[in-house]
Amino acid sequence: MKTKKHRLLALALISSFTLLGAASAAVQYPDGGVWTYGEGSGGGWAFSNYYHGKKYHYSSVVSKWDSHSDKGSAPAGKTSEAWIWTKFGEQVSFYYDYD
Repeated sequence: MKTKKHRLLALALISSFTLLGAASAAVQYPDGGVWTYGEGSGGGWAFSNYYHGKKYHYSSVVSKWDSHSDKGSAPAGKTSEAWIWTKFGEQVSFYYDYD
């Protein structure tokens, strides 16, 4: 049941970013959570979101060009969200963590 709920959550997140023009997005299931991350078509924005049902957790996205970044945090059962504006061709790194 939980796996089905997580898959639906991930699908909803990816679908919403696809409608916004996401060039690339990914979903992974690390350490009992759901991690979604990606960037806009030709730049514009990048995001990293992480959901964990049992632990306090974080997600972040960092520009490799000038180190501007955003970090989100959330308690168990909520999604941490991180999001930044990017320029065309800008490279970014995506992260998640938990306590």
